[in-house]
Amino acid sequence: MKKIILITCSTSAIPAIECLVQMQALAGVLITHCAESQAQQLAAVAQHFSLPSAFQATLDADFINSAEHAWQAENFVSFHLPFALLQDLKVEQDIIQVQFGEHSNATIEHALFDAIKKQADSCALIVASSKHMQRLSEYQVAVEENDTAGTLHKKLMAQLPNVLSQLVMQFDSQHKTEQTSQFAPKALAQLDESHLFIDLQTDNAAQIVSLARAANPYFGGARLRIGQVVCQLLQASVSTQPTFGVKAGTILTLSKTDGLVIALNNQQALKLDIVSCNEGIFDGYRFAMQAKLQAGMILN
Repeated sequence: MKKIILITCSTSAIPAIECLVQMQALAGVLITHCAESQAQQLAAVAQHFSLPSAFQATLDADFINSAEHAWQAENFVSFHLPFALLQDLKVEQDIIQVQFGEHSNATIEHALFDAIKKQADSCALIVASSKHMQRLSEYQVAVEENDTAGTLHKKLMAQLPNVLSQLVMQFDSQHKTEQTSQFAPKALAQLDESHLFIDLQTDNAAQIVSLARAANPYFGGARLRIGQVVCQLLQASVSTQPTFGVKAGTILTLSKTDGLVIALNNQQALKLDIVSCNEGIFDGYRFAMQAKLQAGMILN
């Protein structure tokens, strides 16, 4: 079996390292474009499996060629590197990228956030040739109604052993035997905290529910401003409670049995299921009690 050198920029690649070790296919780990703390964790994992590793802040041809010569490996796999790093490399080797989603610059967490926030039907693990800019294969996972970014990540990672197994078996022949298509990943707009805020006056129920799921757990939930306090909305659901034409942001219902329900535009209503704040993590009713909210209040 021809050995593989894995290139990574984060500890999210640890499951990939473990899979390739089990397949006896891993020659070593190249670590780049990450914080020193993550580089140390990755090096420790490699050492645990008696594998060589090397760290360099930037990725260049000398780094690639030195590892290939020292570790006697012929194939390179990158695990969710920023795709531009691979496109800018001037090397003869074809580095095969395994990445989450379609975008060239998104972290794994951002890619998962984007898929759920935009209410996509699915998200994929994509295998692509950086040299030929070809999509070699993809493994689609359905985005289900109650998925958070965390549960979607778990489902995609469950596909990783199969993805890597197929890649190991087909390394010699996949360019010749598999149907391929062009891979031209687009950049995703940078994500900051301002994108996590919900607006009870303008957002619809589906948007808020999706944003809360998308931001849970990696971004701490959607942001909900109540007065001068910012809380994290970890889970919300669409409510069938009639709004009776009240202003968006009005608390419609507040009880132990029915929870905290808020009116939105277009006669929609939203139930706040789980809210995190400085005092702790609460269901909607308990959050309202400690925040001294009352039915009929308008949350601006």
